[in-house]
Amino acid sequence: MSAYADRLEALAAEAADRCTGCGNCFEVCPTAREIGLDAGEAKARVGELSSLTRGGPAAKGLMKWLDACDGSARCTDACPEDINVRQWVTIAKMKALESARPRSEGATAAASRFRHMAQAVRLLASMQLPSETLQRILAPAEKRSADVLFYTGCNVLRTPHIVLNVMDILDALELDFDVVGGTAHCCGVYQFQEADLPTYERMGHRTFQRFGQSGASKVLTWCPTCTKNFDELEQAVEPASFDLGHVSEFLAANLDALKARFRPDQPRRRVVIHEHLGIGATLASIATLLKAVPNLELVELPQDSGFSYACGGQAAKFKDREQAIHRALAEGAVAEGADTIVTMYHSCHRALSGAEVIYPLKVVNFTDVLAEALGRGGHPDYYRLYKKGGAMDEAVAAARRFLQDNGVRVDESSVQSLTADIFNETGLAGSRDAFRDAFTALARQ
Repeated sequence: MSAYADRLEALAAEAADRCTGCGNCFEVCPTAREIGLDAGEAKARVGELSSLTRGGPAAKGLMKWLDACDGSARCTDACPEDINVRQWVTIAKMKALESARPRSEGATAAASRFRHMAQAVRLLASMQLPSETLQRILAPAEKRSADVLFYTGCNVLRTPHIVLNVMDILDALELDFDVVGGTAHCCGVYQFQEADLPTYERMGHRTFQRFGQSGASKVLTWCPTCTKNFDELEQAVEPASFDLGHVSEFLAANLDALKARFRPDQPRRRVVIHEHLGIGATLASIATLLKAVPNLELVELPQDSGFSYACGGQAAKFKDREQAIHRALAEGAVAEGADTIVTMYHSCHRALSGAEVIYPLKVVNFTDVLAEALGRGGHPDYYRLYKKGGAMDEAVAAARRFLQDNGVRVDESSVQSLTADIFNETGLAGSRDAFRDAFTALARQ
């Protein structure tokens, strides 16, 4: 094993040694209940987790639990010994999968998942961003010299107006910052999930090291999965030379500076946050930021916010549950007289951006609200146009211009793949026909 793998083993072993076997983590696990696992067997399942960690077999009941995990972190919050149970489960799941099949099989699966994601990200970013901006984001992290590095991750480039919003906000704060992301700076989540640890080290671990090589004193993350991976795996294995934290927490810490720059003539609106727990103080930070925006009323709405740390990803295994969460949120917002749903993350924004077709609500990201309050932003949300359906003239005209600028051509096969990616995700949307037909016509030109 590599030194990295040894350290992961040590983290899991330390958790097993501290565990008292109380079973609280299993009892509160939302996905264990979702698949019908008996809460009365909590102590047995946790005992099997400790046994697996110490080299024992991967018991059938335990593997059902591990396979169902969507990273909610309810387990960690419930642990009386302050064990990071989510970290422990993540490592145990990887090790169990590693021992259950040839590594080459996992490597093939990871490569296929990464390749598909990278193609979709490349096309959607090329359809929505000018070449100059895209090249700035994709440039190597280690060649940067700014004090603050805003790390986008990969998948937010499907909804790149969010990245532009954050850049506008950081610029308004007059910070020395740079932006970096894209698939060349991937956090390696697919490789870790498929137990292809050698490739993960060359990808995710290497990305983390590159941040340090940039010389930045602070790295602001965006993607919740990247934040989770880097905070719970990388920092535990190799303490960073820089401060790492989600951009929402950083902005909340600089609230006074933001408030001094907010324009008072903001539109009156009643907003509901689509809530997720599980990633630090992100939800609390976003709520704090929104409450400071002039003329904005934050409506508190009971939500199933603890089911997963973000929409999609590992939670996509539970499409019916996710769909119910989305519809309950929209219907609850309407019932409470809200006019806007504010999303936390890019995957949630993709899932909910089509709600405007079905409900009398606007859907915006929290960065849209902040950028507008600063007199910035205003970047078109083309992805929302895709999901809403209807006229695609604006989206197609922009895509034609940006694709040419980026030297990228979209073909009919790619349009079919993108249509599936966009509309097969759990969420609310209009008809897929508008996007498919309009962009197929573009591909034929």
